[in-house]
Amino acid sequence: MEVEKKNRAGLVIGIAAAVVVVIVAAVAVFFAGRALGSKPELRLQAATAKMALEMAQYGSSLSEQIDFDAIDELRRMGTMHTNTDVSITVTDGETTNMEFNVDALVNQSKKSMNCEIKIGMYGFQMPFADVAATQDTLYISLPQFLKDTYRVGLTNFGEKFNNSEWAELFDTTLPEDYSIELFQENENEEASDEFFSIFHKSAAVIEENTTHENIRNVESGRSGVRVTVAKEAVNQYMEALEEDIFASDFYELYMDSLMERASDASESAQTKEYVDGFIKAATAMRLKTDYVLDFYFDQKGRIVNISSPADMETEDGAFIAVNISFLGEERALDVIEGGIYAKNGEKITYLGIERDAGVTDTYYNEDMTLLIQTDDHDRDMKFAYANDFNKEDMSYDMEISIDIPDGKLCFTADGEFTDIVKGEEYTFCLNNSSLSLDDEEVCYLSAVIELEPTDEEPEIPEDYVDLLDMSMQDIQKMVYEALGSIRKFNYE
Repeated sequence: MEVEKKNRAGLVIGIAAAVVVVIVAAVAVFFAGRALGSKPELRLQAATAKMALEMAQYGSSLSEQIDFDAIDELRRMGTMHTNTDVSITVTDGETTNMEFNVDALVNQSKKSMNCEIKIGMYGFQMPFADVAATQDTLYISLPQFLKDTYRVGLTNFGEKFNNSEWAELFDTTLPEDYSIELFQENENEEASDEFFSIFHKSAAVIEENTTHENIRNVESGRSGVRVTVAKEAVNQYMEALEEDIFASDFYELYMDSLMERASDASESAQTKEYVDGFIKAATAMRLKTDYVLDFYFDQKGRIVNISSPADMETEDGAFIAVNISFLGEERALDVIEGGIYAKNGEKITYLGIERDAGVTDTYYNEDMTLLIQTDDHDRDMKFAYANDFNKEDMSYDMEISIDIPDGKLCFTADGEFTDIVKGEEYTFCLNNSSLSLDDEEVCYLSAVIELEPTDEEPEIPEDYVDLLDMSMQDIQKMVYEALGSIRKFNYE
């Protein structure tokens, strides 16, 4: 048990070190571009601009041909039609196939939707449910089992449920103020924008206490810029960052969404405690020495290495070192090697990245691995992602794997994007994919998702039975009706 605590402590320190290094580096480099008075700042600004241009090349083909931003705008302003077909085959002892289809109309601006759901096996599908919704009401119909459509009011859902026969039937209650609000996309987008602005909210202290100087490494013959941020400024910034995160609308919405999934108040409290603890741990590191990173450039003015000239020490006695190289020829970012080291006592944790990528007019491929390693390798973790994308036929072939001490999970998939009308519609095809655990296949699936704008409007039922107003007798009749329909299916 003690070993497990030490391992966890080392991992937390490693993650916290990565958080400090990445955030402070990003903030310091961001403000370097605004300090136009000296050559080192200008050199670093130009180098980071080239890095951003390289990064943009990797994802430009798919976004240019489909224009997801324009489609998102259509989604916000009018009705979008999506038709999703999914087939899943489970290979656990016996091969079992399951299929479902969801044909949906969603109007985000009017906060309404309806969809038809079909389920089946081995190519045969039957209607299962019709679902409609407004911002505060959900309508459900099961035409094969029940003749009525049932409505559930989502405003003050907890209070209504507790006063209904269902609370007694299931012997449970919900918080009185529990409610569900659909169609919160705009609020979530605003909260996401706020999330990124949080990191610059208290960044003035970094700007005011950052210095830049030209450097040259005699052994390698490389030159670059050294960025130094006073330790007091880093510590003050990390303290403010924690406060800003907890005070943000983003965090409130994020926690609300997590806690809504909890089965009871106890689980909800545990979830909040865990997330709060993670944020506090990630922002708790305080430096004992100044924050110093060297950015080395090649003859083209590109960043080819980011490293710490000496270990940075924290107030609790841990040490942090950084060494990341960008080794690609055509684009420096094509090949990345290195990572962040954190040492606490005799325990060393390494957070590393390995990337090999390429992009031309006809293809884009990437092979990337993220590593978390300890010196004794007892809790090593590896996340690997590989993808080959053909720009001509818009096809892809990808593999994602997660390797942890408890086992290895691997997902493979291939498919393509078809029927593309830029800025309006497309079809996403998942032709063959499989999920395996410890090299044994668990299931494989295929899917087709069609998306297009439409002039149709979602239909909201006018005749319904309010589910939470039902008496116990009404509930019993509903159950008997459903059982009768099931028996009828069995006979047929």
